[in-house]
Amino acid sequence: MQHDASKNQPAGVGMNTTNTYSNEALQPMQGVRASWREQALSTALVCLGLAYTLSWAEMGLALMTGPGEPIAALIASRALVGGLYICVAFRLQWARWITVALGFASAVLVGPMLGAEWHAFPVAALVTGAVLVFKLTASIFLLSPDASHGTR
Repeated sequence: MQHDASKNQPAGVGMNTTNTYSNEALQPMQGVRASWREQALSTALVCLGLAYTLSWAEMGLALMTGPGEPIAALIASRALVGGLYICVAFRLQWARWITVALGFASAVLVGPMLGAEWHAFPVAALVTGAVLVFKLTASIFLLSPDASHGTR
């Protein structure tokens, strides 16, 4: 006499389907994912905050070398970026993607110029390099798949 295991399974479940994890076992795993998601976003926001703060120091150093750009434009650009970072903190999806794109673009466009800046003004090159590292780190954390969950 053969035992028919399919009679003990709910309707629609085949013989080859196994339920490896119970709902109780999945709940702690979901908590860990939520914790990682929050930690990735928190780390990205800290990096963005540090990059933003250093960008003001970078502007001060640029003004020490002489007015190459109008001061109003330098302040306006930092105010707009600050507004963008606030939108990222509010978990707006469009702001997250713009921040990721700007982070990678600044690394690609500004990174190669660090050598020339080093020869002209080493302290400014260090600050600019730190800003790029923080922006790139934030972009990577914002790009992670878990950072996109729970955003608007």
